[in-house]
Amino acid sequence: MIHRRHCMAALGAIGSSFLLPAFGQSDFPNRPIKLLVPFSAGGSPDLLARVIGTRVGKQMGQGVVVENRLGANGIVAAEAVARATPDGYTLLVTTGSHAINPSIYKSLPYDTLADFAPVSLFTVAPALTLVVHPDSPAKTFKDFLELARKPEANVSFGSPGSGNTLHLAGELLNAMAGTRMLHVPYKGAAPALNAVMAKEVTACFLSTAAATMAVKAGQVRPLAVTSAKRIGAFPEVPTMAESGVPDMDYNGGWVGLFAPAKTPAPVIQKISVEFNRAMQAPEVNEKMLSWDSPPVEYTPEEFGRFFRQEMDKFARIVKIANVPKQ
Repeated sequence: MIHRRHCMAALGAIGSSFLLPAFGQSDFPNRPIKLLVPFSAGGSPDLLARVIGTRVGKQMGQGVVVENRLGANGIVAAEAVARATPDGYTLLVTTGSHAINPSIYKSLPYDTLADFAPVSLFTVAPALTLVVHPDSPAKTFKDFLELARKPEANVSFGSPGSGNTLHLAGELLNAMAGTRMLHVPYKGAAPALNAVMAKEVTACFLSTAAATMAVKAGQVRPLAVTSAKRIGAFPEVPTMAESGVPDMDYNGGWVGLFAPAKTPAPVIQKISVEFNRAMQAPEVNEKMLSWDSPPVEYTPEEFGRFFRQEMDKFARIVKIANVPKQ
């Protein structure tokens, strides 16, 4: 009898241990969710994280806090998320830089595929926009190409650091157009834009969201977009393909959401559903479309496949652009 009671008690304890995580998952979220953004405030990832996150917070009845954790082309924030408790309360909002880093760094403090769980793809922007100071002598993209091919012109371009999508766009242009632009890394897209405005650098590539605001404010002048076709935000701005670099077709990058590996599948699914739902809310959808950042409704599995394809794509671009490993 004693043996039987002990067995029943043990089984009850085991049953309770299985019920606890399940209860926690069904109760998710019961405290604020933190979104780590590896780039400075004002850039596309930051803007999207704040706009979508605010709506998600309203939907789920919990605060969604954005924290800008800068450093090492997104590696600092990514490492923090990789090491976070896998419970859904610490997430990473990042860009194609996350897919590029394995190709440009000799080692990383995490495994890009094994230590993260893809959750949701926010958007794939159609293009980046090359901008210059309003007083730049380059009035057209063809003028810019002519200038940038002269070593004595000392043409430079700023980016949010080495190895991100904006940096690779410049290196790819150098490789495909024979330009000699010097890359100058900054700690975010906003500081790179400020450098153009202060004439510290000649140009920079911007996301459509950032470019739209800067152009409307008269801070910069757009010269060309990197996509094969013109984009809705700047229908009057030519593509690089139609202006002297026929093979240039480079999208504006993407922004997506990752959780630490081993985050329970029901939690990942719930977060994915809520973020996809938030992007369809009129105030969020309209804002994203105005930035030429159309919402994408991917499941975690679809985003995972997309991310692996992006890693392969950027490995090829890094090789074409001859970017050395750091």
